[in-house]
Amino acid sequence: MTTPLTLTKTTDEQGRSVVTAVGEIDLSNSDAFAAALEDTTGPLVVDLTEVTYVDSAGMSVLFIHSERAELVVTPLLAPIIEVSGLTSMATVRGME
Repeated sequence: MTTPLTLTKTTDEQGRSVVTAVGEIDLSNSDAFAAALEDTTGPLVVDLTEVTYVDSAGMSVLFIHSERAELVVTPLLAPIIEVSGLTSMATVRGME
């Protein structure tokens, strides 16, 4: 069974691709998450403000794109992002 995850792609005012995820990112849907990020070029914003859970499969996808990504998170995900080391590899907003 695939965990519910909605992915939306837009462009921000700076011309960057924005992928917004809503739901949970885990092994059952990490391929779709990876495909959404891979389907973009150049700088990337990954909006995770509506994500309630990310497992190691989802984190692996974020690591692959960390050099070009800006992550937008909530305090709920902040500990996972920080402990993983992503804060030293990608720009992360919302860690407050």
